[in-house]
Amino acid sequence: MLRIQAGDLEAFAQLVERFQNIVYGLASSMLRRPEDAEEAAQDTFLKLFRARGQFDGSRSLEPWLLRIAGNTCRDKLRRLRANALPVVRGDEDLTQELPDPRHSREGQRHHVGSRVRAELESLSEKVRLPLELKYLRGWTNQQIADALGMSLSNLKVHLARGKDILQSRLQGVREA
Repeated sequence: MLRIQAGDLEAFAQLVERFQNIVYGLASSMLRRPEDAEEAAQDTFLKLFRARGQFDGSRSLEPWLLRIAGNTCRDKLRRLRANALPVVRGDEDLTQELPDPRHSREGQRHHVGSRVRAELESLSEKVRLPLELKYLRGWTNQQIADALGMSLSNLKVHLARGKDILQSRLQGVREA
């Protein structure tokens, strides 16, 4: 980071290469659309470069970067929600003609996975995002807390609450 502060663009390219997957993963989890996630990841690195003079060299880079990424995603979410058009749905039943996939073993696994994904998606962002970053993206608790701007103890509460909600909602769903 000291080289970047001195204007070394090669060092900046190396930093982007090193952290692009983790920043994109956070953006993807928060924003849910690849094109929005890409834009937010690019904005994150641009903001980091512009704020390079504010970086405290005595601290770790990753938490600072994840905080910038989380804030960038939250800003983008606010803009997306402000510009959102209402969703109009037809009254036809699109599932009417589809066969029940639960009759085969593979269909049962797919059904369970689909049900878990659907329940995860139905959770509030506050509960869903920590679960997704932890269990689907493999982040550490510290990385998640840094990215979401919360304490470790608060994160653990959100993780426990999310697991409890999912467990109660998925009580009847078992793979055969």
